[in-house]
Amino acid sequence: MYLSLAFIRFLESLPSALAVGLLLMPRLIGEDGGRFKVPVAAAAVFRALLGFALLYLIARAIVPAERPIDSALLWEFTFGTSVGKAWVFTQLVAFAFAGLAVARLFVASDLLDRITLWTGVGVLAVVSVTGHAIDDGLPVWTQASFLLHTAAGLTWLGGLLGLIWWMFTAHKKPPEVAARLAERWSLVAKVAVGLVAVTGVAMAYENVGSVPNMLATPYGRLLTLKLLLLCAVLLCALAIVRYMHSRPAGDGFNVDWVGKVGSLEAVFGLGLLAIAGYIAVITPASHETNIYWPLPFRLSYIATWGQKPAFPSPIWWWAIAAVVLAAVAALLWWTPATREKRLYATPAVTIAALFCLAVSFSTEAYVDTYNDPTQDFTAESVARGMAAFQDNCVACHGPMGEGNGPMSKDLKNAQGVKVDPADLTAPHVGTHTIGDIFHWLTFGGQSGVMPSFSHVLDVDDRWDMINYLLMLSSTNRSRFIAPQAMIQWLIAPDFALIDPREEVTTFFKLRGKPTLLSFARCTATGDEKKELDASLLKAAEAAKAAGANHVTVYTGDCPAAAKAREALHPAAVEKAYSIINRYPNVPYTSEIAQAHFLIDRSGYVRARFKQFGEDDGSATQLAAQAAMMAQEPIVEINLHSH
Repeated sequence: MYLSLAFIRFLESLPSALAVGLLLMPRLIGEDGGRFKVPVAAAAVFRALLGFALLYLIARAIVPAERPIDSALLWEFTFGTSVGKAWVFTQLVAFAFAGLAVARLFVASDLLDRITLWTGVGVLAVVSVTGHAIDDGLPVWTQASFLLHTAAGLTWLGGLLGLIWWMFTAHKKPPEVAARLAERWSLVAKVAVGLVAVTGVAMAYENVGSVPNMLATPYGRLLTLKLLLLCAVLLCALAIVRYMHSRPAGDGFNVDWVGKVGSLEAVFGLGLLAIAGYIAVITPASHETNIYWPLPFRLSYIATWGQKPAFPSPIWWWAIAAVVLAAVAALLWWTPATREKRLYATPAVTIAALFCLAVSFSTEAYVDTYNDPTQDFTAESVARGMAAFQDNCVACHGPMGEGNGPMSKDLKNAQGVKVDPADLTAPHVGTHTIGDIFHWLTFGGQSGVMPSFSHVLDVDDRWDMINYLLMLSSTNRSRFIAPQAMIQWLIAPDFALIDPREEVTTFFKLRGKPTLLSFARCTATGDEKKELDASLLKAAEAAKAAGANHVTVYTGDCPAAAKAREALHPAAVEKAYSIINRYPNVPYTSEIAQAHFLIDRSGYVRARFKQFGEDDGSATQLAAQAAMMAQEPIVEINLHSH
């Protein structure tokens, strides 16, 4: 179905682009375009009629396969869905263009020609409206980018096809006229390609999401191929421009040569159009869940230079080679003796320098390196992952993942070399992607000692464990969280909230202003209970006074007046946050007697209060920190940032 839809979009775009090109060429040199009137009208009418086939295929791709598409269903789909209404709009523009093109067969008018040309450009722009641009969840600037991108790209392709048609059918025209047309078209093409490049970056930012997705998803790989074809197009264009600038005056204009190079450029352009039609109907890379990384390496600053490698080391040698080669490239360009060879030698040496630099930033990667998790980063998932870790991993990694399990001293690889289990709380954990960890859980660790857990843990279980490891890797640094706000680095796990109105159903939806997350176990009696109750009441009062959200995870007989929004699964939330509720030289416990975490408006844990005493200044500190965080910009975070 995708191929059929993409093919129809290709056939729909090509005639309207050609019609616009044939309208544009004569206007660039003030020529009568009478010989192109019939082809323009035929192409415009064909485009308008082909729109009905597009509607059927769009409906067939959306309507469940078991439902036959009859006239009643098609009518309902057309006028009852946003996609159908978008198609109606595009079809009205297409029929307007067809009507104007047919009218030109009977009326000779410069004004009519202008209106027809700009209506045709409008037809090219609305091609995207029935593709990804219909997504009303996209920002306005991205939707506008789709319109500009298709209008500019198809105008360029149509103009190129029109130029070739003109070149091969204008045998009676002087070469000087062909040269003038090529020069003026070159200016239009530069503007069009510039718009394509700028809007393409904006669209890629929204639809691809990350640089790795360019190679790790079907959408990204097709977009990479599209960029390669664009490079081929630009090389052909550069060859024509160089010819136009270097030809001696009076030597005439080689129409056949320019036409042949332009034809090759058009072939690459048609390839671009075919790919564009296909990626317009498949899942964008940013929404893709089937992510397959094809290379055995990836580029990472954190995993290479971020680890401050000692000199000498391979990282340093590759970097030094890059600097030396860059210097050689500069010398080749500026040394008079090498001027004749610099156009070839300098790019070659520069590419070698970039290769060496890339190697200095490369680290091992796997097919799963950029895999997307199937489980969100929630407290409930962390709690499930913690249970799986306790059942399968503590023998080697230890109860808190510090690499000190009972079997840690006896582990050896296949060669009999002793291997120490990884300390999962050490900084090196942050150099790996969550996809790397998923790969090791699935196929076994790098050392050859850690076995595969794919037969023990299903996919969701493995992602639950990774969510737990994300929390666990922060435990050493989290020991030092204090009332004074720290930098943004520790993401607060999301969890479900109880809300009778169902307005704020998750913790993450409280973003926008600071939140105080309070934990307590009200199981004590006597003076201890009075002191704890007073602290909780003070916390509620302080949060309200500071203008912060307040969420409470209380166990036992806690004061009702101290309670605020509550977690749907309090036990799981307590267990998850207990992982980071640690202090220096204090044994770990999965129960939180009392702790108050201050989360900023972006969703980062920034400060922690042990309790709220009457005169200990904690309420004042909370107010000051909350006020500061309320002024900070909101940072859009990935809940799986590692």
